[in-house]
Amino acid sequence: MEGITVLGVMSLLLIIIAQIFLVSYDVYAKQTAKADNSTSAVLAARTISESARGAMVVLGTYTINGTVYASSADELVLKVPAVDGTGNIIIDSYDYIAFYRDGTDSTKIFSDIEPDDNSYRYPGQKLVTAYNEAMVFRYDDPDVAEATRVSIYIRNAQFVRKTSLEAEAWTSIFLRNR
Repeated sequence: MEGITVLGVMSLLLIIIAQIFLVSYDVYAKQTAKADNSTSAVLAARTISESARGAMVVLGTYTINGTVYASSADELVLKVPAVDGTGNIIIDSYDYIAFYRDGTDSTKIFSDIEPDDNSYRYPGQKLVTAYNEAMVFRYDDPDVAEATRVSIYIRNAQFVRKTSLEAEAWTSIFLRNR
């Protein structure tokens, strides 16, 4: 009789301990995803912002590394001064950068860079953010080639353990070199 009581109490204790571990893991998974979403959205806005601040102009359309990009609410194409290894501007040399949503995985945002031959920037595509739900570019002029300000809105979202987690970031950039 006492053995059955001890087994019953031990079973209850083990169930309680297992529940504590499950709840802790659930909280950990959600907090990790939330932090990842927030960090990724803010870093994406920062990456785009830093590139756009030094831009000479927003281009209407331009071919970068063999792909045609067009500035719109979904894409941003920039002409930026080329820089050398110490960060100094190379006169009369330009790099071209496009920010766009991936065609095969719509939750990923990439940049595509075509640097000048003397530029320090690396060519090719780079992941800017994953888990993206919305990316919107707004220009202060209907003719994007005449824009002097670009506003960026980014919203990332993940569905983790039956919970939707979202993070937003936004910023406005004034083109200084115009």
